[in-house]
Amino acid sequence: MFSSQPITNRSFTIMVIFFMIGTSILIAPNALALNAKQDAWLSCLLGVVINLLLVWLYVVLGERHPEQTLVGYSEKLLGKWIGKFVGLLFALFCYLLASLMVGDMGYFLTTQALVETPIEYLQMLFVVSIVVAIREGLQVYSRVVEIFFPWILLLFLVLIVSLAPQFDLDKLKPVLEFGMAPVMKGSFSFFSLQEMVVLLMLYPFITKGKGRGRGFIIGTLIGGIVLVVTTMGSIVVLDYTQTANNFFPTYVMAKNISIGQFLERLEGMMMLIWILSIFVKVAITFHAAIIGIAQVFRIDEKILIWPLAIGMIVLSLMCYTNVIYVQHFLSLIWTPFASVFMLVIPLILLGVSLLRKSASVG
Repeated sequence: MFSSQPITNRSFTIMVIFFMIGTSILIAPNALALNAKQDAWLSCLLGVVINLLLVWLYVVLGERHPEQTLVGYSEKLLGKWIGKFVGLLFALFCYLLASLMVGDMGYFLTTQALVETPIEYLQMLFVVSIVVAIREGLQVYSRVVEIFFPWILLLFLVLIVSLAPQFDLDKLKPVLEFGMAPVMKGSFSFFSLQEMVVLLMLYPFITKGKGRGRGFIIGTLIGGIVLVVTTMGSIVVLDYTQTANNFFPTYVMAKNISIGQFLERLEGMMMLIWILSIFVKVAITFHAAIIGIAQVFRIDEKILIWPLAIGMIVLSLMCYTNVIYVQHFLSLIWTPFASVFMLVIPLILLGVSLLRKSASVG
């Protein structure tokens, strides 16, 4: 499905922006404020820099193997069995990530908006829409993302401008009151929420040329700016205490909009921005898992879609038992776990690739 439907650099850049924003626009300010207090925006900024460095690593790795996905060149570089094992682990990581995001979506809607709707129904409806998008192919839903992008950008600007009268910059002070350690800790947990390595599964299917790497970096930068602005907005509107105490602080922030008596409570805009961004991220991540598993076992991608989609709903329900467990998992377990796939495996693959090239030259 993917190989016959290449996408443009423009589409890829916009998809990177949506992927970067993903779930982070709602939940990242909470985790950052818990660690860095009023310096959460600094922690976010540092996390964006870390992501840019990682994306540079991914671009270097992707350009060395322009015709293959990460799963494909894992087998090429590490050998048949070890490569297949690493590729399968990465595909399962993508599958787990997609399931967790489906859980995020269900938990958010059932606690903030559709409180009387069973979470299972919402998740089934969401997953069915993901399956429809994937069956249409990457080229189709990448074009849909292009259509939605200017509207989402406009809604985001309206939110920020509407909140501007409530900005209290004194809430950012004192800067670095607790030193750099909390800022570093927050940035380390922040970068693991974007999982940009998943996009290496799409890299071979983008129009060839230097634009691929540039689009990857530019998309990450723009998405990072959105997250920094959102995090700073949460602090200057709510203060760091409320940001840390609310699991979805940016949604609460949008509720505070009040201009005159005619423009109030625009949280629906924030909900729309988040649902569209998480839809794109889940679609890409779930599709990456399907491609990876299909490549490891040499089977057709289409026969995997529905079984894995049903399993994704079950896994999301198993992962999301309660909010306390989720916060504990994200703060203590997810970052070191995700770092294996986001940093360790790409570094190993790049190192082996460089060594093999040196050996062949020698």
